[in-house]
Amino acid sequence: MVGYYKNESLTPQAKFAAGIISGFATRIVAQPLDVIKLRMQLIKLKKNRNIISTALKILREEGPTAFFQGHIVGQLHSVICVSSQFYFYELSTAVVLTRIDETHASTLGNPLEVIRVRQMIIKDQYGGLINAAKAVYRYGGITAFYEGVIANCLQMGPQMGITFAVFSYLQPLLLNYLADCYSDSCNSTTSNRHSAQHLLVASSIAGCASGLIGKTLTYPLDLAKRRLQVGSHKMDRKYNVPSTSRHLIRCKSLTKCLKVTFEKEGLYGLYRGWFVTVTKAQLTNIMAFTTYELACFALREVT
Repeated sequence: MVGYYKNESLTPQAKFAAGIISGFATRIVAQPLDVIKLRMQLIKLKKNRNIISTALKILREEGPTAFFQGHIVGQLHSVICVSSQFYFYELSTAVVLTRIDETHASTLGNPLEVIRVRQMIIKDQYGGLINAAKAVYRYGGITAFYEGVIANCLQMGPQMGITFAVFSYLQPLLLNYLADCYSDSCNSTTSNRHSAQHLLVASSIAGCASGLIGKTLTYPLDLAKRRLQVGSHKMDRKYNVPSTSRHLIRCKSLTKCLKVTFEKEGLYGLYRGWFVTVTKAQLTNIMAFTTYELACFALREVT
């Protein structure tokens, strides 16, 4: 199970490999919702637009491939972040810490995230990793790669701490409720203690709940982060700009971003795009935790 357990048969390196598998699978499933969520967070809307209408508009104007804009960079970012999240959590619980150190992962991954966000907005302007990096640098210099990094660090630490805490509390309760040990003893930690089916069910439910709670409690920072990450973006008429990527809401300062959003739109403004974001967070957590648990299960079976 997630976290440190005495006499665990898997090495930290094996669990890191499981985290890489988890990150790769998670990004494939979550990418389309990430594109929709980003458009809803950044665009100035004259009227409320829901997930379906936004998705249909993207599909009509840009085709199905639009939902996978920035996917390659997203895969790099996901593999780095998800694998490090599980790895640091394993290490931190081994020394009796209660929250993972996500600051380093957030800082290292921020340049990739800035590129990915801009690719999901305007593919033509930020196409390709090298070209996108050059465009980001051209518009804002080296500091552009770290736009939103403070909001990212402030958000990711608490969010991942809450997420892992909720998951680590709920999953064992659910497994104990199912009460069907896979090996000879429920107390064994040197082999798989539960069946793959029960791990899947317990991890899915706990992952769904942890995604809902973790993302909801830190959502305003997520909204501000995205608006900061397009702060230095400059619209260029020579590129095709979809209607869902026009009239971007951009920010330069975290505190001013939150303040102005609240003053103009109220509490609703701070939670614009919340539903699609939470849906994506739940799906992401379900995929991340279940894939990680099942990968660890498979590794234990062959070692």
